[in-house]
Amino acid sequence: MVAEKFNPTSDKDKKSTFLSSDEYAEVFYGDLHAETAEGEDSMSDFIDDLADVQALNSGSLLKGTIIKISGGEVYVDVNHKTEGVIPLSEYSDGEKPNIGDECEVLVVKTDENEGTILLSKNKAKLIKAWDKADEAFQSEGTINCRIVAKVKGGLSADFNGLKAFVPGSLMSLQQEYDLEKYISQTFDFKIIEFNRRRRNMVLSRKAILEKERKAQIQDVLLKLEAGQVCKGLVKNITDYGAFVSLEEGKIDGLLHKADMSWAHVRDISKVLSVGDEIEVKILNVDRTTEKISLGLKQLRDDPWVSIDEEFTIGDTVEGSVKNITHFGAFVEIKEGIEGLVHISDMSWTERVRHPKELLEIDQPVQVKILNIDKDERKVALGMKQVLPDPWTLVREQFQVGETVKGSVKNLTDFGAFVELVEGVEGLIHISDLSWVGRVKHPSEVVKSGDAIEVKILDMDPENKKISLGLKQVIPDPWEIVEDTHPVGTMIDGKVKKLTDFGAFVELNDGIEGLIHISDFSWTERVEAPGDFLEIGQDVRVKVLDINKGDRKISLGLKQLTEEPWATVPDKYEAGQTLPGTVTKLTAFGAFVQIEKGVEGLVHISDFSWTERVNHPSDYVQEGQEIRVKILEINKDDHKISLGIKQVDEDPFETFERLHPVGSVTQGEVISTTDFGAFVKLPGDIEGLVHSSQITDDRGGRPEDLVTLGEKLPVKVLEIDRKERRIRLSLKQVATDADRASYQEYSRNSEAASENSIGDVLDEETREKLKAAAESSDDES
Repeated sequence: MVAEKFNPTSDKDKKSTFLSSDEYAEVFYGDLHAETAEGEDSMSDFIDDLADVQALNSGSLLKGTIIKISGGEVYVDVNHKTEGVIPLSEYSDGEKPNIGDECEVLVVKTDENEGTILLSKNKAKLIKAWDKADEAFQSEGTINCRIVAKVKGGLSADFNGLKAFVPGSLMSLQQEYDLEKYISQTFDFKIIEFNRRRRNMVLSRKAILEKERKAQIQDVLLKLEAGQVCKGLVKNITDYGAFVSLEEGKIDGLLHKADMSWAHVRDISKVLSVGDEIEVKILNVDRTTEKISLGLKQLRDDPWVSIDEEFTIGDTVEGSVKNITHFGAFVEIKEGIEGLVHISDMSWTERVRHPKELLEIDQPVQVKILNIDKDERKVALGMKQVLPDPWTLVREQFQVGETVKGSVKNLTDFGAFVELVEGVEGLIHISDLSWVGRVKHPSEVVKSGDAIEVKILDMDPENKKISLGLKQVIPDPWEIVEDTHPVGTMIDGKVKKLTDFGAFVELNDGIEGLIHISDFSWTERVEAPGDFLEIGQDVRVKVLDINKGDRKISLGLKQLTEEPWATVPDKYEAGQTLPGTVTKLTAFGAFVQIEKGVEGLVHISDFSWTERVNHPSDYVQEGQEIRVKILEINKDDHKISLGIKQVDEDPFETFERLHPVGSVTQGEVISTTDFGAFVKLPGDIEGLVHSSQITDDRGGRPEDLVTLGEKLPVKVLEIDRKERRIRLSLKQVATDADRASYQEYSRNSEAASENSIGDVLDEETREKLKAAAESSDDES
């Protein structure tokens, strides 16, 4: 019953895999009393004898006394008829067993037949250690462990033979990087993870330290009050302030950068350094969040309180540049008081793009106080106001319309700034740089540093603006252009610019005129001006037109020579045949040059009398020498209509002249269709024999009645000049032959009587000849 009750691997206690010694006794003695109560004989004597006897099942925890040490074994009396044996190897070098020593052991194995009980001192120690660790984990207590080694991610600790893991981040309050310094040292730990079955235990020293620290902090927080002044040590510096250790490092407070100085603190490292011992004032203590706010500037008087007593608007004072931004510079005029010099208040004479052009940090400067706003803690300062404003003398020095000298200071996309006197600049707008030409950028006309003469166009001293003109210094050449360059005159110029549509030429007075691409040459087709002229080339041109209002002059190159078309009406006339050269082919015809500079067009319909031309390239090629006939001359539009087919007589007219309607000629079948046969006639023209004019036999198709290539006599029935069509007949040739035979017979038989004729011809033949003659008369 006792062996059945005890199971060292049971899950009776979820906290531990092994039973404690008290639990073993409870299990053993409880079952023993139960069996005694159930027995028939009294067991009181037996119970007395076994009062000190303990269970000897495997896994039982027992107390015993060492009675003998022999060889490699230590014999222990465990109040049983058989002694137990502990291997001597379980004792370490520094641990020596002595007879009479008491010890706790674990029953590893019992063998009643051999009379041996195998015990383990170390395993008993481990069970007791797990029990203590389990109890500490459940009660959130602590255990004392020794650090034995550094392992991955932390440290390995020993607790009475049990191995535990301490994460590196939980060894102290701060992140530790040198963990080896803790090896061989003993510390108290809190168990944060515990699993007896998996032999897993994770410890934390940080939890104990935080608890201790929190207790210390609460004690310190109770002592500190807002308004107290205390000493501290600068522990850490951040972007927003510094952490100061108070009360010998027991607690930290934050000294915000805004509370370091009455002046604006931009770089904390210039005020404090880590390790500095400083005196600070406690501004606030929050015991709930355990935060303390500190102040350094609060130990001194606020200079802004008495600013109106020390400074007055209009005062000129000495200051030091503390910060520079894109919009101005902050100047300290007294410790804790800074004012802003706006970029617009830095110089009367210079155009300041950035304050760094004039100032640098810690530079001493003289400034004038422009405004004081005590409530907003702002002071407006000026540097240029220390000196007199040169613009106040502008009206006395200059007059509108006056020509003055100046120096080009700066160029922009829209004009040039010219300094007239120190501190006074005027603007020449890009449109006022030149009377002639289109100025894209002022650098085309002037350069920085140039000394030039300008005319004052307008002045606005209140807004510090003067409008200047460069071109106004000289007369406008466009006012007299009609006198200097009358239409029709020939003048010299220089090519300034080439475009897709022509070339701009600068004349001797700077005026620019345009030679349109159509006015380059009488005789050459100019596709691109660059193929004809180049920039910088000297050319002679003729003035064609002047538009003074739009400031434009039209020039011509080809007009320097006589126009070839001027002599065309005298040299050529319609109907004239002459040679020419094909210069260009288009979809609608071919351009043919009949002399240099004179071209005519052969329309695609005027290529051939007999062929259908789909494209001129099917008939002629560029550069080919051909003969053409002039069909029409249009002098006003400079156009000549030419023809190729007209060089030869129209074969249609020739055919009609040689083969009038009613005549018979020879033809060759070249194709057949459902409605007839096409026949090639003399002169390479075509005619159509309709299917009804092939034969009297109505039962055949044209391809069955005639053969391709067959040469046949055909009769001309109709000639349509407008549509250029010829209608032919095959059967009329046969009918005419029969009629001729009949007429010949009639002439030979005039003397004979009608009855005689009846004797010679039978009735059927007579009717047939008569019908053929009547049909021939009708069709003719």
